[in-house]
Amino acid sequence: MKNIKILLIAIMTVCCVVMLKSCKKNSESDTFKIGVLAPVTSFMSGHGTSIEKGARIAQLILNEEDGILGKKVELIVLDTQSDPSVTVDRTKELIEKHDVKLLIGTGTSASSLAAITPATEKKVPFIYSLDGECKTCSFGDASSVSTSVWGSGFTERMIVEPYLKYLEGRFRKSQDDDFKVFFVGGDYVYPRTTNAYAIEVAKKLGFTILAEEYTDMSTKDYTPVIRRILDENPDLLIVTNPGAAGVSFMRQALQLELNEKVVIGGFATFDQEAIDAMGNASEGVFVVNRYSKFLNNTQNDEFLKLYSEKYSNDNLMPGPTAAAGSFGSIMLAAKAFNQAKSDELIDFRRHMNGAEMMLPQGPVRVNPDNQIFEQHVYIMQIRDQQYNLVQDLGIQIHPNFEGCSVK
Repeated sequence: MKNIKILLIAIMTVCCVVMLKSCKKNSESDTFKIGVLAPVTSFMSGHGTSIEKGARIAQLILNEEDGILGKKVELIVLDTQSDPSVTVDRTKELIEKHDVKLLIGTGTSASSLAAITPATEKKVPFIYSLDGECKTCSFGDASSVSTSVWGSGFTERMIVEPYLKYLEGRFRKSQDDDFKVFFVGGDYVYPRTTNAYAIEVAKKLGFTILAEEYTDMSTKDYTPVIRRILDENPDLLIVTNPGAAGVSFMRQALQLELNEKVVIGGFATFDQEAIDAMGNASEGVFVVNRYSKFLNNTQNDEFLKLYSEKYSNDNLMPGPTAAAGSFGSIMLAAKAFNQAKSDELIDFRRHMNGAEMMLPQGPVRVNPDNQIFEQHVYIMQIRDQQYNLVQDLGIQIHPNFEGCSVK
């Protein structure tokens, strides 16, 4: 009799464990998990925080409706620290531990490239939501499209030429005058690839290239670099130094009165997440970007309304660029998942590629050939730490897989 009781207790214990596991599995399946790779610390922390906030606005809207595939959206945000090795670990953690069905982020090109390998191996769609060079070609084959990677921001091929042409038209006195350009940047993938292409374009336009110089992103003292720029006396300085590094450079440039002697422009340096910290150092700079709070459309009005309600004390309210990028990435992906009625990658791809949607930055279409978002970009001038619209450059399209950095 005693043995029978022990056997019954053992059977009941096993049943309870099985039931608990089943309940846990069912509970997990009640949400649609999105992994957010956000560098909320390190030199890209402003962008990382903005990425997370934009994702939470998308979560709010989706969960007020039917979510994704009828499930509530759950965000799991992990800090990549702008470190590629950390990004690999965080990507694997999101996939293997949390079973996410979509990945978005990150902060730098190096980190995004690091996330691509585990995302591709595990067949989880990954959208890199900040601007950067093309990363959507297949490993080892720059002529074919990735099975798992999309780019929601603009590439250098989409913005460099129209931007430099605008600056030339505004600041070059005549075609007979020499137009001298100096390039500086952070020493990693995005600044080097962007500046390399910009130099090609500048030469084609007849500019004189004085020099290009790169500094470690941990650099504190830019005085030697700024003095070399002053000695070269360029007509135009292109700064490609995102995040806190760009803030430090521009603050020191202001102290040395570089702004008064040289026209300054650049790529990614003057994102809204950075220019608020620059203060007067960014005043008057002309930028090219895909988003401004002054864009006049219903989606942007709604986005800003929700953003201001949720983050009322946010000093990024002049125009959260990275937030708009992550928001749009999730909203368009949600549309594709819901149309596919499936979270399988093959079904998602079929509906994601060619998808169109009106987002805060304007109308967007996913190019089915290279999986990069086609969208409007704008010339804007910074006044009082805000992007003021100057010119709509129209919808820009990345050509094929030019400049793809996936090896």
